[in-house]
Amino acid sequence: MSWEIKRMWIDKNLQQKEAWKEILMTCGIHHEENIDYTVGVYEEGELLATGSLYGNIIKCVAVDPAYQGTGVINSLISHLMDTVFSQGYQSCYVYTKPEAVSSFFHLGFKEIARVEGKLVFGEKAINGFEAYLKRLKECKITGDTIAGIVMNANPFTKGHQHLVETAARENDIVHLFVLTEDLSAFPAAARLQLVREGTSHLKNVYVHETGDYMVSAKTFPSYFLKEDEDVTKVQAQLDAVIFKEYIAPALGITRRYVGEEPFSFATNIYNKAMAEIFQGSLELIVIQRKTVGEQVISATRVRALMAEGKIDELESLVPEGTLRFIKSPAGRQIQERLRQEGR
Repeated sequence: MSWEIKRMWIDKNLQQKEAWKEILMTCGIHHEENIDYTVGVYEEGELLATGSLYGNIIKCVAVDPAYQGTGVINSLISHLMDTVFSQGYQSCYVYTKPEAVSSFFHLGFKEIARVEGKLVFGEKAINGFEAYLKRLKECKITGDTIAGIVMNANPFTKGHQHLVETAARENDIVHLFVLTEDLSAFPAAARLQLVREGTSHLKNVYVHETGDYMVSAKTFPSYFLKEDEDVTKVQAQLDAVIFKEYIAPALGITRRYVGEEPFSFATNIYNKAMAEIFQGSLELIVIQRKTVGEQVISATRVRALMAEGKIDELESLVPEGTLRFIKSPAGRQIQERLRQEGR
């Protein structure tokens, strides 16, 4: 059999988009918006299979049932991997159904973690998850009580600072992870810098990057989950499994601290899912959010005030380092983007 792989312009070509959606539907997959590259495998003009990328993550892989087991899937995945690595990435990731994972393992992917019956998270990398864990183990420090915190800090607020200070006061060591993904209003490097500045007075707090192993809702794919599946819960379960099985043992962490989110349904689901996964292994400690007057301090509120140009109102919400950054040329650029986006 001879087939060819061609780019599909699903954001520009309505006919290609409909064909793409149809083959996904045939395979029980719903389409996703967070995609920046899509290809189709064709034979004499007929679409046999499709696959997409979002950065270095493979998404929306579907093969017409009549062509499964023919080698089409191998050609498709190999093309997507080659595209990822040709763009300079050192690693390639996939989230897929457990029943579809063998096609990826056959091409050199390794399983990182799974949520039983729901999904498998896999990686093909030059220096991947094992190297990341090795670096973490080199940072291991002994103590009677060792805690972990994961945050995006978009940007780092006095609420975040309160959470870290509470954990630092209650534990010998605190390992603080900052989301590495560069998908937030504040760039990853800036968020990491502001967290380090805002916790520099806490000598028992050690700041780390998450790497690609703790992901945001934007990156987390849900295309293969059932329509009624709670995406937030499945993402939380995966994050919790990775943290419990690998991150925590690497550093000797026995507690995970999170901020209470009384008005966020999604965060409550996340915290509940973590508590279920951690049961018997890690203690989940939920800290009441810091307030100014009757208002909870949040990064969302900070970004909203920036968009509105109300910089003078930020002093009570963010540490000095964050405020200084917001007033800098880089901060003003972020403020202008937020204003244009209306958030």
